[in-house]
Amino acid sequence: MEFDSPLTILAFAIPPIVTLVFVSLYSFKRDPLSQPSVVAAIPLGLSSIAILLGQSAFLLLRTFQEIATGKTAGSGAVISGLLRVQQPLAWGFLDFAACLIIVFLVSGALRFSRDDDAPLIHAYVSLPALVVTALVVVALFLLVYLQYSAVDLVMKIVDNHRYQELVSQYGTVSPAYFARSISSQLVAIFFLSLAEFFALIIAGALCLFWRQKQNSRQSFAAILTVGALIGCGVSALSECSFVDYLLHVH
Repeated sequence: MEFDSPLTILAFAIPPIVTLVFVSLYSFKRDPLSQPSVVAAIPLGLSSIAILLGQSAFLLLRTFQEIATGKTAGSGAVISGLLRVQQPLAWGFLDFAACLIIVFLVSGALRFSRDDDAPLIHAYVSLPALVVTALVVVALFLLVYLQYSAVDLVMKIVDNHRYQELVSQYGTVSPAYFARSISSQLVAIFFLSLAEFFALIIAGALCLFWRQKQNSRQSFAAILTVGALIGCGVSALSECSFVDYLLHVH
């Protein structure tokens, strides 16, 4: 597992740091209008997933390079490489979900203790900033799906029990076709993850600083928050089930 790599440690540290910053702001800023919306924590926290996705693509490409140069060989090397990248992703989703829930609960508890009439999930944020946030969050989960489909294709090739599934989907094609397809997907995921990381940071900054205090837009904020939590839950379950499958095959 790559839990000891600097990028993994950085990724796991981002959601707790975001949580600490937001909890501090909620504690010191008494006016609900001046407090940051929970929505701003979503793209900032999810930037950790973009880091893990980029790292996973790089590590898988390195694994295949080692196999090509003869440093490692066999399906065991491929499965070990997949385990190194899928386990941190599963924990990364859980890390972000836990931190977002803490931010939400602390925000609600402080508002309840002060008898504030402001919405539980408020968003005194510009509508364009909310739209940008929604788009980049959806793009991240689509990127997660692309990464999952790439590693699942690898397992269809490696796992003999899934050979019929591979043939029914792709027919009889040369191994070179799969090599090109998987490599191109991983390279695309690597560069898209870099772009997604900066897009998430920009979206979070927009939600923090591009504010419109005349409108709360709590419905939009609530949908975005719940959607992010559901997406993280589904992604975490998918990653955990895939890790369990890899361990079983390994």
